[in-house]
This record gives sequence, C-alpha cells and structure tokens, in this order.
Amino acid sequence: MDQNIKIKRLGYDDWQDLKAIRLEALLNNPQVFLRRYDDEIKQDDSYWQRSFVGEAAVQKAIFGLYANGVIIGMGGIHPEADIARAARLGGAYISAPYRGRGLAHGLIKARLDWARASALHDAAYVSHRKGNAPSKAAIEKAGFALAEQKMILWPDGAEAAEYIYKLKL
Repeated sequence: MDQNIKIKRLGYDDWQDLKAIRLEALLNNPQVFLRRYDDEIKQDDSYWQRSFVGEAAVQKAIFGLYANGVIIGMGGIHPEADIARAARLGGAYISAPYRGRGLAHGLIKARLDWARASALHDAAYVSHRKGNAPSKAAIEKAGFALAEQKMILWPDGAEAAEYIYKLKL
C-alpha cells in the first residue's frame, strides 16, 4: 500500500470523518447501501458520535481509509444479528479517485484482523448487490465463498439479488 495511505480504527474523536465519508458514500452510490442519504443527512451530531460509545465501542469497529490525512474510505464490522459468533462486514466505500488501487483489500483485512483479535467471532459474512463487480472481486480475493443469494428491496426502490459470502475465521 502507498505510504501516504493509512487505515485506522476510528474512535470518538473521528466522528466528523465518519459522517463526511458515510454521507459521501450514500450520496454518490445510493444503489449499494441499505441506508438512504436523505435519512442520514438529517441526523444530528450525537447520532454519529454514538457509533463510538457504550456497546458499540466494544462490539463493532469502523475503519477509516486515509490519503495524506484526509478520509477517502471506510468499512465497518459488527455482530451478525441472526448468527451466533459471526460478524458482518458492511458499509464499505472508497472515494472514486482512489478506486482500482487494491485499497478495498486493506479495508477487508483490517476488519478481519479485528474480528480474529476480538475472539468473539468464528465466521465473517459480507454481501453485495447484484452487479457490483468491484465488491464481488474484493470479497472473493479475501477468501470469502458464496453462501446464499436472496432477493431484497433496496432503499432505491429496486428489488435485486443480494449475494452473501462467508469466511471461517
């Protein structure tokens, strides 16, 4: 990875970076996220700050991708709601000028390393919407295997397949 590119786990003091990159992601690529820009732009600062306090600080992690000290990407990991001892990777985004440089792999690795170190998880899951070829490529490169496909209604109103992948930790 380029020496000017850094990945770090975000903390409370980074909430403004999280807000900025998350809103950029939802605005620029609404078709691949399960939340809507119109909903998240209305959130007050405490909404973003809560990502780093209480149970959220222990049970999940959000990583920022930085170029020369400016946030250019993000990815999160949290407990999988329906599967014991499993984690779910989500919210991955990289600003358009930085795509195609292999940076997604670094974000995936950081999240998987955190899951392994936490000793709370035996498996990790990640998914993408049908047609998201870059996400599919990064997921498969990281060693995930397709586990399930299902049709869901995405926030943009389209019904499309969600491909869910699993990796044993």
